[in-house]
Amino acid sequence: MSLLDKPNLLSLLILGGVVLLAGGYGVVTYTQSPDLEHFPVDPDYGFAFNFDQPNIVVDVPKDLKEISGLAPWRADDEVLAVQDEDGKLFVLNTNTGKVKHELSFGKDRDYEGVARKGDNIYVLERDGDIHHLVYAEGKEIFEADKLETSFSYRNDTEGICLDPATGHLLIVPKEQELNPSDEDKYRHGIYGFNLADSVLAFQPLFYIDELEVGEIIYGKIARYSFKPSGIAVDPVTKDIYVLASVGKILIVIGRESEIKHIELLKEKIFSQPEGITFNEAGDLFISSEGRGKNGIVATFKRNVTQVKGNK
Repeated sequence: MSLLDKPNLLSLLILGGVVLLAGGYGVVTYTQSPDLEHFPVDPDYGFAFNFDQPNIVVDVPKDLKEISGLAPWRADDEVLAVQDEDGKLFVLNTNTGKVKHELSFGKDRDYEGVARKGDNIYVLERDGDIHHLVYAEGKEIFEADKLETSFSYRNDTEGICLDPATGHLLIVPKEQELNPSDEDKYRHGIYGFNLADSVLAFQPLFYIDELEVGEIIYGKIARYSFKPSGIAVDPVTKDIYVLASVGKILIVIGRESEIKHIELLKEKIFSQPEGITFNEAGDLFISSEGRGKNGIVATFKRNVTQVKGNK
């Protein structure tokens, strides 16, 4: 009698095989998981934030359940937020999570990031288009001009910020590079958009290599896979912070693309981290989508002692 004549036994054997495969995958995943969450790289660099516990974590309204990008606003306890469905911007209080202002600027599209330079606001679409509007006090509905770039949906652009060191916008794609090559297939480029002539740099200004990140985290030559979802420039040190939801990682690099510090983010706090920004005082804000719950914004107050050590 064959196994085909014993369907119950065959089902048990198949189930057992699935369990063994799942268990084996779990063991491999566990053994490759790093034991640490904090990875200081540059001995002369003092990371200015305590990621063991944010100073403040607030829930945001349901309209921001899919919060996808942050930019600094006029007060140190306020940020400008965008979500990835509606053509709206929200001024959020980071102490309460409440919306202070709501600004409409365009049609419903896949918006992924936001940056600000004075009264000029730049909203990044997934296909690389930038929607530019000029803020005016007391106004709620704005007309936005569209600035086209060389990016497309294949790049999946999610991160944008102002670089105060140059006055340009920095954009980081989540997926394919602008000019992919086999030599750089594990590198994530950060591209500059010149606001003076609305031109996107053909080659990245900065980059992060997954093999270099993996060597830092695992202590051996290994790739740490991640997909950037947010970017910000530290106003105090001018270092560049790259956030990734896929990979749950925050990477700090210097102006020559050298890695200075790495943080692995806690799943229980950041289920899907996508937005990152600083206020003028140098405090750090990270937003995370809700995944069935409310989205959140976490505040990390700057360690003043470490700031002095970096100057």
